[in-house]
Amino acid sequence: MLNEASRLPGLTVYTRKGMRLGVVHDVLLDTTQRIVSALLITGTTPSLVKDGANVIIPYRWVQDLDDVVILRYFPDKIDFTENTEKTEFEFEDDDGFYDD
Repeated sequence: MLNEASRLPGLTVYTRKGMRLGVVHDVLLDTTQRIVSALLITGTTPSLVKDGANVIIPYRWVQDLDDVVILRYFPDKIDFTENTEKTEFEFEDDDGFYDD
């Protein structure tokens, strides 16, 4: 697990169709199962990810890796929707009343 995980950061990630997605920035490890569970991809291509945002992809999407990472699956385009609804939180004091 550590050998594979330590060589992933810095590798360029490509989709199955040969489009550059971005670069592996970090690796998420599942220590209970002793596996790599996800990859943090930075410097993403705006045609695949809106605004070139960073994305986390499950490691099960990886098809092959050597000098680059090839994905077996990636959506056509990731588009983030903004939640325009604002949420306000109220906290109960020790006296049992809510403060504004």
